[in-house]
Amino acid sequence: MNVLEVFVENLCGNFNNDEQIRNQEENGNITHPKAKHINGVCNSKIKNLPKDFNGYFVIEESYYNQGGRQNILPHLFLFTLNEDNKVVLESYELPNNVSKEDFRNDNENLIMDYNELVKSEKFNPMIYNEDNGVFTGESTSMFSPVTKFILKEKIENNTLYVSEIFYKNNKKTFGFEDPIIYKKVN
Repeated sequence: MNVLEVFVENLCGNFNNDEQIRNQEENGNITHPKAKHINGVCNSKIKNLPKDFNGYFVIEESYYNQGGRQNILPHLFLFTLNEDNKVVLESYELPNNVSKEDFRNDNENLIMDYNELVKSEKFNPMIYNEDNGVFTGESTSMFSPVTKFILKEKIENNTLYVSEIFYKNNKKTFGFEDPIIYKKVN
């Protein structure tokens, strides 16, 4: 198995942060939303992929519950290897004709056309460093002249550590420096 296949195997599946929330409840200080990720390779949902395509498109379904409200944030990511044999994450825009509620791994009717996929111009690709099966990456993106997004991830042993922070005019508007800790549940 090459490094990309190992990475994708670790990344994909159903994850939640129930253990992290239980620990925070026991300490009386809940700082993170109750969250789950459902990550799945979706190359089979993409028509017109080039014959020699060497990457994995992944649908990441993110669900956050906080203060009695649920927020759904689906993403389409492409994972490839660069010339240094490091995993690269690139973000793609969701197809215009699909609602975020329908952009799910289990949606059998979801079909995308490779020729119509649009790479996100705002997201700065993230490169993961691998050390003994542990993958770490960090990306800083400017979503607007005043909006900065910092993503930090660590993936190891069926656990995802994800820190996402938005800044507007250098003031934090959303996110957590301490990562949400997702454990694989399947």
